[in-house]
Amino acid sequence: MTDTTDALTIAPALRLLDWYQSMGVDVALGAEPINWLARGAVKPGADFLMPRTVEVARRAASAPARPADAASARTLRQPAPPPAAPQAERRAAPSIATPTAPPPSVRAFVATAPDAAVAAARKAAAGAATLDALAEALATFDGCGLKATAKNLCFYRGAAHARLMIVGEAPGREDDLAGAPFNGAAGELLEKMLVAIGATSAACHLSNAVYWRPPGNRHPTPHELDVCQPFLERQVALVRPDILLLLGAAAARQVMDTSDGIMRVRGKWRAQEIGGHSVRAIASLAPTYLLKSPLAKQNAWRDFLAIKAALAK
Repeated sequence: MTDTTDALTIAPALRLLDWYQSMGVDVALGAEPINWLARGAVKPGADFLMPRTVEVARRAASAPARPADAASARTLRQPAPPPAAPQAERRAAPSIATPTAPPPSVRAFVATAPDAAVAAARKAAAGAATLDALAEALATFDGCGLKATAKNLCFYRGAAHARLMIVGEAPGREDDLAGAPFNGAAGELLEKMLVAIGATSAACHLSNAVYWRPPGNRHPTPHELDVCQPFLERQVALVRPDILLLLGAAAARQVMDTSDGIMRVRGKWRAQEIGGHSVRAIASLAPTYLLKSPLAKQNAWRDFLAIKAALAK
């Protein structure tokens, strides 16, 4: 009886929820919709047992009963009759067939050591001679854990080759659904800023420092950035832009290899050697940040004016 009680404790569930929260999970959704009205009196979660509960239940069923005393033995031999059902509940409830929806598909990934994952990324990226080949290499690469939770790969959108290449931090929810970076409100704001300096997103090359959406739109971890960096470097070498615009702290720190905050590095030109290609890089504020802090748009506007002047040369 003690093992069964321990198995039903909420401590493991609380630890799991804490881990979900630390990983950025903020919603609980299933892959398939459930018609709860069609399930009748079956409560949500009634058919769920934690793995340890199943194991303990099997051990309890196979072990012989050991009553503590004669009173408990008599109790086990003579179980109490079930309570009588109320008059209103004696009528048989109509049988409602429980829908048998197919179980959601789960993508399994083999855990890879960080150094091995980065080495595999370098090898895969180096073998890509075109952007299409690089996209295929990313689609088959399983060394980044973000791929397990994202819906789609977000490689790039816009022109394949452009003078201005824009790199953000990570795909958001709208990007994940569309399979391309800079969608939704952030993409609309970026488009307005580009049009204001005489450019468009269609004429630029838009990508991100990581290619899959982090759960809950959290910031990518250093390891996730390191794993994706060989692909980004190869992408820059294939696009061969004149100017590289880095939007957000994560993109600026990873590409410029600095620990300074975005407010210290933004608006300053740096000569970068990326994948064997020389490019002028400048950092600015991410559109998602500007949507939350409209007063910071004046700083971003100064950065875009500097880009406009550079493109005019």
